[in-house]
Amino acid sequence: ILILTFVVIVIGGIGSIRGALIGALLVGLVETLGGYLLPELLRLFLPPAMADGAGASLASMAVYILMAAVLIWRPRGLFPAHG
Repeated sequence: ILILTFVVIVIGGIGSIRGALIGALLVGLVETLGGYLLPELLRLFLPPAMADGAGASLASMAVYILMAAVLIWRPRGLFPAHG
């Protein structure tokens, strides 16, 4: 949980309350939708047991991929603190 908190703060922008809220919503959305949709998508190509395991792993990775994408796009976060 501590690492996900760090990811939320980095995505939102360090020192920004609004950014932390938006970052938390994005992380929760990506993790929840990824946990549901990725196994369903992988079942088209893999056996169900294998798809469930791979989908759960990829859903966990999706949060960190989101963080990397945000840092490439906006290095100070989505809503950096002013000052």
